[in-house]
Amino acid sequence: MWLWRAKRYSGKQLDRYTIEGPIGEGRYGMCFLAKSASGNMVVIKQFKPGIFKRNSQKNIYEAIILSKLKDKRIPELLGVINQKGFYGFILEFKHGNTLKDLLYKYNHKFTSEEFFDTGIQLIKIIRYLHENGVVHRDIRIPNVLINNGEVYLIDFGLARWADNNQYSYDLDFSYLGDLLLYLLYSSYEKKEKYKNLPWYKELSLTCEQKLFLKRLLGLEAVYKNICDIETDFVNAFKPK
Repeated sequence: MWLWRAKRYSGKQLDRYTIEGPIGEGRYGMCFLAKSASGNMVVIKQFKPGIFKRNSQKNIYEAIILSKLKDKRIPELLGVINQKGFYGFILEFKHGNTLKDLLYKYNHKFTSEEFFDTGIQLIKIIRYLHENGVVHRDIRIPNVLINNGEVYLIDFGLARWADNNQYSYDLDFSYLGDLLLYLLYSSYEKKEKYKNLPWYKELSLTCEQKLFLKRLLGLEAVYKNICDIETDFVNAFKPK
């Protein structure tokens, strides 16, 4: 249904951009691939009118945070569109496939080397965010892109400035742990005689690797900062 609604925007001119077609829908709106007058591709993130009015104070966080972050691994905020009931952000287009597509559309099985390369790059992105006072709060497989081995983090709709109360840095840690399990399970072959086992009994992991993941997921003493996570990830998972 959303795809049918979104397709009516194909070919529509918005400011200096021409919409080519929809690329996805989220809780707050739709994303379109568009082309600028100079031929550059961008992403236009349109907010659903009703949700935008109800969450006008929250929507501004994404724009402010992205305008403060300057890193090639994160899409740049290029502008804002407010035209005839169409309100949205213009974002840099990042090439690549999401982890969700790699896992479920292309059935990609991550090798130990790919797992480590993806994990360490993502951890370094999170470290950059935390060093700049930002908590992403939505580090999931649809929001991580890979292009020629390079990792990118997108969708900052839930991102907030960190504080010691509602938005603490450790909110990102459990998301990271869950995402890493998706990658590990991509190459797991289930044995029928063992059913409904927890991941730490099902996956072939060392004690060090299990402890690392349990700490991320809050099953053991939770990590206090991303620097310790980076150190322990390298020690536990770097291919020998």
